[in-house]
Amino acid sequence: MDIITKGMEYKMGKNIIMTLTAILMLSGCMATQPNVKLDKSITSFKEYINQKRADDVKHYNIIAELPHQSIIEYRTTNEQTTMRSASDVMEILDDAKEYCQAIGGNGIYGDQAIRTINQLPTAFSFAYQGYKNDMKTQGFGKYSGFYRCASAKDGFEIEYMKSSIGLRQRHIIGGGYMQTYSRYYLITHKNLQKTGQKTWVYSSKYRNNAEGKSPKEYFDVDENTQATWRYEVNTGAQKYCTYNDGELYISNAVTKNKLMLIDDYYFIRLEQIKNKSSINIFMSPEYLVCENSAKPQFAFVIEHPKQNTKYPQYTLTEGVDKDYLKAKGVVYEKIGADTFSSKPLPQVQEVSKSSVISQAKKQDVVFVKNESRLAAQTLSSKLDTTVVMGELKYTTSYNGTLKDGCEYASVTKELYSQKYIENFKKCSSGDVEYIGQTSPNELTDEVKDQLASVTDSLVTNCKLNNQASSNINEFSFKCIKNPYGNTYKILLLKDGMLLEKLQ
Repeated sequence: MDIITKGMEYKMGKNIIMTLTAILMLSGCMATQPNVKLDKSITSFKEYINQKRADDVKHYNIIAELPHQSIIEYRTTNEQTTMRSASDVMEILDDAKEYCQAIGGNGIYGDQAIRTINQLPTAFSFAYQGYKNDMKTQGFGKYSGFYRCASAKDGFEIEYMKSSIGLRQRHIIGGGYMQTYSRYYLITHKNLQKTGQKTWVYSSKYRNNAEGKSPKEYFDVDENTQATWRYEVNTGAQKYCTYNDGELYISNAVTKNKLMLIDDYYFIRLEQIKNKSSINIFMSPEYLVCENSAKPQFAFVIEHPKQNTKYPQYTLTEGVDKDYLKAKGVVYEKIGADTFSSKPLPQVQEVSKSSVISQAKKQDVVFVKNESRLAAQTLSSKLDTTVVMGELKYTTSYNGTLKDGCEYASVTKELYSQKYIENFKKCSSGDVEYIGQTSPNELTDEVKDQLASVTDSLVTNCKLNNQASSNINEFSFKCIKNPYGNTYKILLLKDGMLLEKLQ
């Protein structure tokens, strides 16, 4: 089959996908959350989320608050479906963009958001394609976080997202093949925020589930005082305790067996794991203590023993027995999150989009410092190199000169099995310029087939002329000879960005 025929089949496939997408949207399967009109009751991003998402407490919650910071948890119960739909990323961005626009702010996507969207392909979603197009138009390098909104009224930013957080919830749904996981989003608010804005407090659905129930009824405790594993008990304890005006404390190794408010614990624990491969928020053994002097009937202690069973169990007791806790090794001393400082965003003097991007570029120079230096060395020497810096591994590629007369190079960064390709160019007498990160979704099976079909002829021409190139549609195939040996490399490029390198 020739490339033209395969290209026609590819276009037909795209048309079929678009037709199916339109059918799904017309049938109502693609419905999105409606926007919420701002009124005097909504003065912050948190309040906007509560108005829009309070009845979605199984998936979407504000779980921790400080005067200038918040944490959103987005939970899913079927990882594979969500990986296809990207809903746990797009819904957060939907809310941030909607609110930012409603208060007259200007927002920019962070590089982490762009990478995340690019890694979650969704064929049957116009919303997903809309985000990809918007992000491609904006480009990388504007802000290294997730999303930033500049506004004189209520500026905020989603500083980062931590994905695939495990809550020890295996086998919640039947045979164990479906598993739950969460993404946590750390938000910094420029304005001082009202606390007590947990999502479930405003949820009619949660009220129907928890109103008036004793701890034993809520946690479905059996005759042996064991709470079943039908729902993740730790976050369930937070909802139930705070809904009934109590305060929930946690004691485990992170708190040195002392008692820490659950909000403080979330901030400290998230900071500990944000750049690590560890993805567990909670651990065993640990104790959850709900104190409630005004409504003692809602006070309780949950013990998570140190055991590793297929269906873990929690022991629950009504009320707070301090002697029992002390006998279990709990140090009955309350501590705060003194090591974690909440900080406001800098005051925003200008709110034009150009000023936001300019400010973000100044703050994020460090983001490409190592990569830019390595790219400059590669462009100068025209040699590929490999550099290891602790957990980081950098591999460079000299990509030669393209039609515009500029030289191109790429730096592949590997960290904890994640791989990112950053791309650079240098034109005559100019500085090295960062041109963006390669999208992992560009290298389709069809492109791979095209690469295979021209490889032999490229290598043959390389051996004769020391270099060769071929252009098919928007893709450039290049073969470059090692100047100090008889080896060759084949590069697949799009818009000057490296997609694939074959030695």
